[in-house]
Amino acid sequence: MLDRNISALRTLRPSSNFDKSIFWFRDDLHQPYAISPMGMTTVQAHHAWGYHVASEETQLPPSKGAHVKLYKGKVYLGFALIDEQEEIAQREPAFGKLVEHCIDNWDEHYQKYIKEVMASLDTLNGVDTDKLIMPHLVEHLKRTEQINRRNWEIHFTLMYPADAVYFTAEAFFEKRGLEEKDLIVLLRGFQSIATQTDEEIWTLTRMAEEMGLKQLFLENEASEILSKLRRMEDARRWLDKFNRFLSIYGNRVVAAHLDITTPTWKEDPTPVIDTIKGYYPRIESGWDFYESRAEVKRQREKAIIEFEGKLANNDEVMEFRRMLKAAQRVYQFQEDHGFYIDQGSTAVMRNAVIACGKRLYRRKLIPAIEDVCYLTFNELREVMEALVRNEKIAVYHYQALVPGLVHERKEDIKMAAESDAPLTIGNIPEKMTDPIGIKVFGIIDDILHPQGEREIEDHLEGFPGAPGVVEGKARVVLDYQDFQKVEAGEILVCPYTGTAWTPLFVKIGGVVTDTGGMLTHAAIAAREYNIPAVVGTWNATNSINDGDSVRIDGNVGVVEVIARA
Repeated sequence: MLDRNISALRTLRPSSNFDKSIFWFRDDLHQPYAISPMGMTTVQAHHAWGYHVASEETQLPPSKGAHVKLYKGKVYLGFALIDEQEEIAQREPAFGKLVEHCIDNWDEHYQKYIKEVMASLDTLNGVDTDKLIMPHLVEHLKRTEQINRRNWEIHFTLMYPADAVYFTAEAFFEKRGLEEKDLIVLLRGFQSIATQTDEEIWTLTRMAEEMGLKQLFLENEASEILSKLRRMEDARRWLDKFNRFLSIYGNRVVAAHLDITTPTWKEDPTPVIDTIKGYYPRIESGWDFYESRAEVKRQREKAIIEFEGKLANNDEVMEFRRMLKAAQRVYQFQEDHGFYIDQGSTAVMRNAVIACGKRLYRRKLIPAIEDVCYLTFNELREVMEALVRNEKIAVYHYQALVPGLVHERKEDIKMAAESDAPLTIGNIPEKMTDPIGIKVFGIIDDILHPQGEREIEDHLEGFPGAPGVVEGKARVVLDYQDFQKVEAGEILVCPYTGTAWTPLFVKIGGVVTDTGGMLTHAAIAAREYNIPAVVGTWNATNSINDGDSVRIDGNVGVVEVIARA
């Protein structure tokens, strides 16, 4: 009942022949929380659709993408592998040709698609939804849903060849004695939208200090600072720059990747203010943003020179440089697409839905604006279209339908948050062979048949996400509301991270995640900020508590609890 109430169409049914036939994996990497009905029927529905469209468009040989369904309130991916060798062989030439093209022309290929995404987002972000008359708001809602779906098609159309280029480069370097944990040193240190965002926050931090505002940041709660600044005439120049920052970077959704239930930075800029507060202790310890970035680049260039010097001849050097450039370009893609598609597309979808929620709230159809997320997309569209048709009758009609449903689903979501949804279900393979499953989701053989996901352990193993060894006090963060608790130098322990979490990386000493592989956000962000990371432990947030002393070794992927708090 719980899953069917959220979306009967996308309920995973373990006893059905189809669902029994494929391998399902709980997608804690993108959605570690119980999913809302609106999130499941928009972003998650488009996520699955994008998998299938892109698989066909690129002729991905081993797979037709993934299905996305609900089980016990959580989101599961069902890997749609192609078993027929003849079909795989038919798809390989086209996909191979695409990968070869992308090795030498990735920037051109990427820009062709991302410009479409950016243009669509600019159009939607330019609409003041609060000023739209009801018929135009309904059309805006429907248009936003279609653009969100299109952007997820583009997401996977880019992701499949990008990951294939990375795997090709990795194999090239591995044959020449370079392991992946060493290869990533050669790829990091380039400007991405994530590091560009953090550079702008750094600039705001230094500007506030120069204007004599530092103490105001240090002595007040992050949630109170903006209101105090707005009452100060001397802070106007800083606020103008801050507002320009939000107009460019403020569409980050601060928590779940693939749901629309949490605000953007434009709605609630507290995470940005808290990041500025967190910069000051780092500055006092002698840390500098630009020097930190420069050190990462120096390490990269040194490693490149050392490796190139070991190659046998000029042909080897030329091929090395070709593959290195390709790997560097697609490596940057891992972060950039998250800003435009995962975050930007989710933000405009949320904006349209919340605008509708305001109209429903004013007509007493829902008890709070955010409660609109407890409707599915088609339910919301039906109510909005009815309001256009005959508002008086629609209000009377849906007052008998909507409030009870919203109340019921709120209770269901509470139950889902406490559910014992298993990590894997269905036709579980003996070994994990899908490279995206391994590199992105961190699915390794040991977790296909988990022995005890909830056991408390003092020794955890995962992927060596970013090199280095560090000891420190653990800070367990389960969602964005705990961001402000993170203090400089602490070890961040969390289910996952997304692009909205990146500002935390400027003040932490290291990071440990439950989910993810070598191409997950936490690993990439940690490398850019030169801090150790162990990802894909699958049991960190269950085993480690706030204040525990932990030691993480990002060189080998090991986490030790040294002392319990």
